[in-house]
Amino acid sequence: MSSVTPQQYRAAVEKLVVDYRAAGPIETKQRKYRSVLIGHGWCNEVHRLAEASLHLVDRGYGHEALILLRTMFETTISLHWLSQKGDAAALGVFAEGDRVNRAAAEDMQKGFNVPQDLIDSIKGAPVEKTDESEIFRKFQAQCDEIDPKRELYSVYRYLCGYAHPSATSASEFVEWTTEPPSLRAEPKKGAASVVEATLAMCLIWAGRAFDEMINGKPRKQFLRSMARELGLPPVLPPVR
Repeated sequence: MSSVTPQQYRAAVEKLVVDYRAAGPIETKQRKYRSVLIGHGWCNEVHRLAEASLHLVDRGYGHEALILLRTMFETTISLHWLSQKGDAAALGVFAEGDRVNRAAAEDMQKGFNVPQDLIDSIKGAPVEKTDESEIFRKFQAQCDEIDPKRELYSVYRYLCGYAHPSATSASEFVEWTTEPPSLRAEPKKGAASVVEATLAMCLIWAGRAFDEMINGKPRKQFLRSMARELGLPPVLPPVR
């Protein structure tokens, strides 16, 4: 990856987005296509976040783009996990969503004047805990099923330093080389290719994960050629 320039990553990201937008109608390969419906939404989100990140970079907000990268990376890993687990994972995603909604409704009812019909509709939805819903609930568990060495999770943790209030994000606005440390109005400029390289990885891996869920794998060859051009793994490892 070190021999690839930021310009090459940028050009690749733009090609990946254009190719995804130009893709034809989606034909699912299974009757139970709940996982495809979720996967379609997640894959679209990854590509839209990539476009938004490029807009931020172009306007001098590369630091802020890192915040989007965390969500993009997390969605990419979850999409790969979903594509491997299929309908069971889709049921787990829905079950975890119902659990979160019910917990939120109970908390809101205690502190806010929430319409009772809204509370009743949320609480009335069935909640079923499954093995997959428990895995989906903990992102680290998804990573561990794909990568027991936790290299993927280490990337996620690094990006969390920018997405959450942390010493890492605050330090971007502090100049530690002066005595005493001085304050900066603009964040430091990090490695030039961090955003573009991460975008390229996510677009290739999310694209391949969703491609596996539809008939004919129409984007497989294109995505493999892009991965080869950038020296990236063409697909994430299978779920163990």
